[in-house]
Amino acid sequence: MKPILLATDGSPVAAEATAKAIELADALGAPLVIATIWQVTYEPVGIAFGTLVPNLDSVGNEEAQKIVEQAAAPAHEAGVECETIVRRGYPAQEICAIADEEDVQLIVLGSHGWGTMRRAIFGSVSTNVLHHAGRPVLVVPPPVKVGRVEHDRAAEEVGV
Repeated sequence: MKPILLATDGSPVAAEATAKAIELADALGAPLVIATIWQVTYEPVGIAFGTLVPNLDSVGNEEAQKIVEQAAAPAHEAGVECETIVRRGYPAQEICAIADEEDVQLIVLGSHGWGTMRRAIFGSVSTNVLHHAGRPVLVVPPPVKVGRVEHDRAAEEVGV
């Protein structure tokens, strides 16, 4: 059975996608591939005797590992076989690449439910994946019970 790919960023909205991906994998008897892609853009800071570059690579990778481990925990509890993947790069591009490499039957990811202006400023991973993936994509919306104020506060907590 071909696996299902869950792409997660660890945000509160991604929890809905995680639950749906686990439910589908369990129902279909399919393995689950859990992926997170991180991207840190920074410029080195120069000082008189050398360059000072914070070790953001290490921090970014550690945080990404925590995200996939947190998503994998309920999958293991449900008895779903899963594999985790962490990559650095452009999220939509890497999600599509992983989907091709793993030959998945479905990509599951969440949507922040942002309006036109926020999408124009920050971009939309889910929209890019929808347009570039060569396979089915399930975009899980934020829960209805999350109001605009709570949604914005949750987005601010994860740095969006």
